[in-house]
Amino acid sequence: MIIQIAQGHQPPPNPDGVTVVIDVIRAFTTSFYAFRGGASRILPVPDPQAAFALRERYPDALLAGEIDALPIEGFQFGNSPWEISQANVRGRTLIMRTTNGVTATLNARPCAALFVAALVNAAATARAIKKLVPEKVVLVASHPTGDEDVACAEYISHLLGGSGITQDEAIARTRNARAAQKFYAGTHPRLRAVDIDMAAQCEAEGFAMRVADDDELTIQALPA
Repeated sequence: MIIQIAQGHQPPPNPDGVTVVIDVIRAFTTSFYAFRGGASRILPVPDPQAAFALRERYPDALLAGEIDALPIEGFQFGNSPWEISQANVRGRTLIMRTTNGVTATLNARPCAALFVAALVNAAATARAIKKLVPEKVVLVASHPTGDEDVACAEYISHLLGGSGITQDEAIARTRNARAAQKFYAGTHPRLRAVDIDMAAQCEAEGFAMRVADDDELTIQALPA
């Protein structure tokens, strides 16, 4: 298996392989907890205007996301795993806009299979990839300069049998990442330290999240 780590919003083409877009702080940690709370699917969109337009099609959908890490006016949720974990999202569709993870996901085609991941479900993602027996895996650290997504990519690479780092190292680098510091600083009431606590976890079980081409690009939780 060839394992490549890339970084940024423009994943390299991988038409015959598996691509994994990683956003630890916080998009795909938030997505994980949304699915854990019973959300049915997540529809990624490029901007707030697209989110509001898509909700016209799905009036019961909930909007989640951020611009510059802060909640978007008119959205029910920020990009916060804690907020999502406290809400009743069972059976609901989420429409999500985020700066890094969602943007990279929208740009990730072509690839034969596409997953999104965070540290919390890194092990489940690695197991799902192994079942597909791909010749090539591209792990995309979606934050263009952040270390936390690179650390998660290196941990998944390790789980896939390539070079990489341990779970403890990935957790430490997430907590120490530059992106985490504004959450610890308490500079805004919607930037909570608990979001980093939730992002800096690795679950032994959990579930993978795969992106499907339905009527819209759709993130779905795979059975554990």
